[in-house]
Order: sequence, then C-alpha cells, then structure tokens
Amino acid sequence: MENREMFDEINALVGSVAKALEVSEMEVVTAIEQGRLAMELTTDEAGQNYLAVSCDGKAARVYAGAIFRPGEDKPPSNG
Repeated sequence: MENREMFDEINALVGSVAKALEVSEMEVVTAIEQGRLAMELTTDEAGQNYLAVSCDGKAARVYAGAIFRPGEDKPPSNG
C-alpha cells in the first residue's frame, strides 16, 4: 500500500505555490521536475516566517494565509 501520510500537505503546498506564481498546479509540478522552481523557508524583517518561491522570472512570498509579490505595497503584518 502506498504511504500517503503527507499527500494533503504536499498538495496544499503545490496549490499555494501555483497561486503565488499565478500558474497552474501542473506548471508547478513540471517546474519542480525540471529544477526550475526555487523554494526557501525564511523570515522577513518583522520576524514573520514565509516561503520564498521563484520560477522563470516570477517571485513571491507565501505567508500563512497571505501572498506577497514584488511590487506590492508591503507584506502582510502580524496580527
């Protein structure tokens, strides 16, 4: 039997990355397979944790419950 313990979590991650980069989930999977997608867990200046994602010239920060793209006013605030 296949171990699907983290299937839902991985599926949610792929969906969040797709939304952040404004591409389809299949495009995210393909970019992962081709080594074109970069992801890094990091912390911003305010101490908030986020996932930095980039692929093919697109970049975004994925916070818990929010997405911030370069050129937007500011990342979400604590609270």
